[in-house]
Amino acid sequence: MRKLHVYIGLFLLLILSGIGISWNTMTAVISPSQENEQIQIQEPKDQEVHASGISISVLGAVSVQKENFKLIVSGTYGSTISRPEKKDDKWFFQIPPSISKRAGVVQWDLVLEDLIIQKGEFQLLPDTKNLCALENYLGPRSIVANVRDYTMLVAIPTDSLDNMLPDDTQVFLKHQFKNKINTTPFALEKGFAWQRIPSPLSTGRISTGSTLDQISSTELVADVFPDVAVDFQLSLDQNHSYADGNEISTFKTSQITDEHGNVMTDGTLVKFFMSDANGSQWQTMASTINGYAFAKAIHPQTPTTWTVKALIQGIAESPDLIVTFKSIIDDIPVEMQNNDTIVVGPLTSYLGQIIPDGIQVTIDFQGETQILFTEKGMATITFESAINENAEMTIATLGLTKTSKIGSFEKE
Repeated sequence: MRKLHVYIGLFLLLILSGIGISWNTMTAVISPSQENEQIQIQEPKDQEVHASGISISVLGAVSVQKENFKLIVSGTYGSTISRPEKKDDKWFFQIPPSISKRAGVVQWDLVLEDLIIQKGEFQLLPDTKNLCALENYLGPRSIVANVRDYTMLVAIPTDSLDNMLPDDTQVFLKHQFKNKINTTPFALEKGFAWQRIPSPLSTGRISTGSTLDQISSTELVADVFPDVAVDFQLSLDQNHSYADGNEISTFKTSQITDEHGNVMTDGTLVKFFMSDANGSQWQTMASTINGYAFAKAIHPQTPTTWTVKALIQGIAESPDLIVTFKSIIDDIPVEMQNNDTIVVGPLTSYLGQIIPDGIQVTIDFQGETQILFTEKGMATITFESAINENAEMTIATLGLTKTSKIGSFEKE
């Protein structure tokens, strides 16, 4: 009886074990999770950029539960999530153009629910067979003619999708100055090539450009201006040296250049500082034309000596120029009329001509000073009563002073 119980127990144990095995087998067949875990994608290889996106095939799956899968793709310009798609009974993931058009490293993760079941990366390479543009940048656009200054040319070639080309791609950088053209090959580094172009020692314009295979850049130019000015000379141009208060003298600089002989740019400001023997000071200014600057000054009315200096403030200057002005008269003719009128003149110049109107005449008499101005070479003053012929009168004009008793004056 005891053995019978043992046999019955073993039999029941076998039956239960068989049921468990059958249940597990059924579960393995119908579990969607275990079936999906067998899905993989065909790993993308390094390839050139595409304008229409990239299709990635799904491997080893008769059916796919779309909602459980996603492909996370990260490229140069951002990330995106793709869901599986089906066409002609084949499943695939589509990487969008926003990722496939940009060269660089693309990383991807195949995710089942919240579990990464496959991952990898591949390289998107620029399309070197379809070049689009060769961008040039040049700066500064203005340099000076010396051994220290330079401008820089930068070239950035791109493919038809605006991707920079790979390193070591050869680009030819060119620049031209006057009759000389320089062409230098450069290998791209991190997408661009650059060259420092030293400033020539003469003024002009530098033209630049670059080429790669059959494409060329636009022309960019840099202007070369003179360096700082060096000291210069000052000269005087005048018809005569008489202090007539009428003539105009012209002060002229020599041609102002830099140390390499380049003429200063038109419009360079030159100041002219002047002083006379009495300590009076004044200034005028002029802008250069072809390197020359001119300043005009009207002659004084009295004999004196001027000291004139021209300078470009803080940069260059001329030596002092000494100018002496002589008196235009040797004597002051005076006449008394009707015992109450004094007539000064006629005042004549160095050629005997009547002096210009408006020349100042100063008369000091009995403690009072009268200021007159000439008209047709004459200045006249009339007193209220007859003048004492023994009284002294002082008359000054054009740098001369005459003091005499009134009785000594000529009479009408």
